[in-house]
Amino acid sequence: MFLEEWIHNKIRLQAEKDPEGHKRVSGDLQHITTDMVRDYQLFKLKSAVNHVYSNSTFYRELYNNNGFTPEDLKSLDDMTKIPFTTAENLWESPYRLLCVSLTEIDRIFTRVTSGTTGHPKRILFSGDDLEIITDGMVPMIQTPLSFCGISPKGCRVQIFLANGTELSQVHLVSKGVEKMGGVPARGDIFASTNEQISSILAAKPTMLMGSATRIYRITQEARQSLDLPNLGINVLFITSEYLSPSMRENLASFWNADVFHHYGMTETGLAGAIECNAHDGYHFNEVDFLFEVVDPATGDLLPEGEEGELVFTSLSRRAMPLLRYRTGDIAKLLTGPCGCGTSTVRRIGRIAKRVGGTAEIAGGRTIYPSLFDDKLYAFRELVDYRIILAKEGDKEALTCTVEVVEGNAALEKDLASAITSIDPINRSIEDGLLAQPRIEFARRGEITRTGRMKQRIIDERVPD
Repeated sequence: MFLEEWIHNKIRLQAEKDPEGHKRVSGDLQHITTDMVRDYQLFKLKSAVNHVYSNSTFYRELYNNNGFTPEDLKSLDDMTKIPFTTAENLWESPYRLLCVSLTEIDRIFTRVTSGTTGHPKRILFSGDDLEIITDGMVPMIQTPLSFCGISPKGCRVQIFLANGTELSQVHLVSKGVEKMGGVPARGDIFASTNEQISSILAAKPTMLMGSATRIYRITQEARQSLDLPNLGINVLFITSEYLSPSMRENLASFWNADVFHHYGMTETGLAGAIECNAHDGYHFNEVDFLFEVVDPATGDLLPEGEEGELVFTSLSRRAMPLLRYRTGDIAKLLTGPCGCGTSTVRRIGRIAKRVGGTAEIAGGRTIYPSLFDDKLYAFRELVDYRIILAKEGDKEALTCTVEVVEGNAALEKDLASAITSIDPINRSIEDGLLAQPRIEFARRGEITRTGRMKQRIIDERVPD
């Protein structure tokens, strides 16, 4: 696996550059073990903690107020002593998190949260940080290619991601593609679907990259008039959103291509973790990140294999390191060997929901978008959908607006049945608290999505 090889080489380079600071890895560098990876992470973590304590007013105050000092960190088990960083810190006091002067900042990413506050989070990167980001994109992109037997040299990668400033997402990914020896083609996410399809025909990419809903819409539109398997696209690199098993299966079938899902967020610097050919979780970049899983309510560390809130620590960032940052994503760290044969790179499990990304329906039952994704994308006619919750008399009502390639009465009935079969929906209906779900067909192109967060459940209920 290319990611594992890349991580091992990074550890070797560090040990050769600083053997005194990293003695335990200076042994048999030809055979990197799991213990060597953990030792490297402890070495990097100590450096990161000292860096933020010495240079950030936010972290120094946070640590002092919680009775933590860098000297308390003697092993990775001591990580739980480090206080959390949260999304609120990124909109309340982002500049206090800085460890460098503002003159050294080359890029500020501003993201509006998906919660009710709508506060913008700001994440700042220096030029050195951006180089680390684009370096980290190389194994993320090259790993799927290696599993498909595709050489990165000259490989054309078309990217449908946010493209605004000079150092936008698409710019950084393009630089990563160039670093691995490939040729990037920048797609326009604001163009019409027909224009995006035309750009694919012109670019002739081997890999197509973008968010799940964007690539799926392009796919559904394009397959009406084109023979997709003959376009030469061998790999679909899906990022930014949850990818349901049924959507993955449809994409693979429509394109006759391999589908790989990537996990990352702006806070991690976009790149983070990638699937292998076993498609059983995400192997993460262990030289630049540490991941933990904690109880969402208590913050207590959970054992590997238990599901909770994903927490990451950036190990290599200079300008605005995030230490023990609570992502809001619900997942688990997978234990045991991976089917791809990788032995030293751990995995994050399937991420199907977020803390606060759920809705409670009548009867106190919880629903979230991936429940609907898993059911609705089993219908090959579906292009996109949205769920609207409302109050109707003494019951709650759920309307699913769907955009399909071609709709009819039979499909309407089948879609309604699929939603009814979702366990919390079904139980609320049986209790007489929720009306039977309604299906409405939208016009083609009516369901549009903007920004990075994709709101699928719209709550129009008036609180009591």
